[in-house]
Amino acid sequence: MCANCVKTLLIVGPQPPSIGGSPATVQAILNELGKHPSYQAILVNTSPPLDYSKKKMRGLSIEKLRRAVLIGSRYVRGIGHSDAVLVFANNLFTLTLVPLLFLFARLSRRPFYLKPVGGDLGLYIGSRKEPLRSYLLYVLCSLDGILAQTHDLQKALRGFGCANVYYVPGCRPLPQIAGLLTTSTEGLRLIFLSQITREKGAFVLLDALQLLERESSARVACDFYGPIFEEDRESFLHQVEATASARYCGLVEAEAASCLIAGYDALILPTHFVSEGHPGVIIEAMMAGVPVISTRHGSIPDLIAHGENGLLVPVRDSRALAEAITQIALDRDLRKRMGEANFARGHEFRTDVVVPKMLDIMFRTQAE
Repeated sequence: MCANCVKTLLIVGPQPPSIGGSPATVQAILNELGKHPSYQAILVNTSPPLDYSKKKMRGLSIEKLRRAVLIGSRYVRGIGHSDAVLVFANNLFTLTLVPLLFLFARLSRRPFYLKPVGGDLGLYIGSRKEPLRSYLLYVLCSLDGILAQTHDLQKALRGFGCANVYYVPGCRPLPQIAGLLTTSTEGLRLIFLSQITREKGAFVLLDALQLLERESSARVACDFYGPIFEEDRESFLHQVEATASARYCGLVEAEAASCLIAGYDALILPTHFVSEGHPGVIIEAMMAGVPVISTRHGSIPDLIAHGENGLLVPVRDSRALAEAITQIALDRDLRKRMGEANFARGHEFRTDVVVPKMLDIMFRTQAE
């Protein structure tokens, strides 16, 4: 193949090892691009140093400013060798760095696409005061495209006048699992796989497990995987110690998530995280053919239809969560049906389905 026929995509986004979320999506896209001889990628890694012993950084800081300069310098070096730019950005990154990166792309005559991280960019825009809101919308409407991971975000941005919004969901590769696993016959084995914070529902789940221990005869065990952030560490470990049916199992590599989930009877994620879009761990459960218990929060109902491929409960409701766990624990056939439905639904989130559609949007629109 001639060198001029190969399209180069400059990707600005985070990398693992943090589990789930945008780092796993970026890595999945990079891996899929490696299978397409017509495309290649240049990566500008935006991940901060990982140290979960520190408190989460909010707002601006010297460290973030230093990292922004480093990202900018790598971006400038890479853009001259690229045919298009794809930037994964949270709300603060969209407000601060995206306008500068887009300006340089425009000066370099490179198409620029934004992939918002999470599903709350519309809420973020709505909460900004004038003239900042108009400025942000002007930038967003000027981009070559915005690749929204949820239909709700696509609708919200179009409501602000952004006609350049496309629906491109999160994606994961099809895991190497030999068929659907049968559900266990002795008790219910749950897995919680996420960053361990209050917003992700870890404490609501522990409360629900304690309720079941006191009030139910259903045999349930739940393994927690994921990084514990410092502000929640002491409380979480103390509550795990007080919950006989709970166990903390540490970290897991992002690429091993689906295979790990496949060994359990259900994934449970009672999240009320404000920027939740389509949680990658739910997509991974779909790939594994495992039912999901989650919340009616954000765009999660786009992924999970209550009673079909999982169960949904109100946020912060430990009793409703305990009842959902009991329902799925006592009905093995229900678990099997939900798992099969999840496996069938997961097809639309496979990288070999999503990435070609994304590339078609980015490079077809250039040709037009």
